[in-house]
Amino acid sequence: MAIIDDEYYARESLKDLIHEMSDFNIVGCYESIEEFMKKSKNNEIHVIFLDIELPKMNGIKAAKYLNQHKIVFVTAYSEYAVDAFEVNALDYITKPVSEERFIETINRIKQLFTNTENKTTKLAVEDEKEIIFLDFKDIYYFEYFDKTIHVFTFDNEYILKHFRKFSELSKNLPKNFVRIHKSYIVNLDYIEKYIKELSSLELKNKKILPIGKTYLRHVKKILNL
Repeated sequence: MAIIDDEYYARESLKDLIHEMSDFNIVGCYESIEEFMKKSKNNEIHVIFLDIELPKMNGIKAAKYLNQHKIVFVTAYSEYAVDAFEVNALDYITKPVSEERFIETINRIKQLFTNTENKTTKLAVEDEKEIIFLDFKDIYYFEYFDKTIHVFTFDNEYILKHFRKFSELSKNLPKNFVRIHKSYIVNLDYIEKYIKELSSLELKNKKILPIGKTYLRHVKKILNL
């Protein structure tokens, strides 16, 4: 992915958000459309975070020439939203960009590029003596603790060795798994209650998991709260 914005601090802020919220690779950052066209290797870029008010060429106009890429507009101006979606923008974010709003964008990008039909229905995990292949439908949640991903079923706990990062794991999970906290990914099928006063979820095995502030808005949206 690439970032095109004529403001240095806006580019750096987006870079930080992308690195923090995902494991997507940033191919380059550019001050203008002209610099992007001159220096970028287009075949390496799938998504462009694009400002609208740019020198020489407006971002909306430029999007028509960048139609081989998916465009996420990031702008201080809300009045271009209709124009943005007329050029098939993937998303439209207004500055300053909040973490909560940015998570929605990252999830939208993941859904777009995730081919769930090719995913395995099982996950290799490890207990004390052997490797076990778990069905995703039997997994209640994942927890990242002490630099290790732990996998929980109804009444058992395992260690996941294949994935080291939550962001990498989440891209390889079915759609019913949702990240609710920097340390938790939960299977929506096993949610029994939303506990308002604790901003937490109670699962069918009575385990209570906290919802991180950064993820609360997205979780409420998914649960129609």
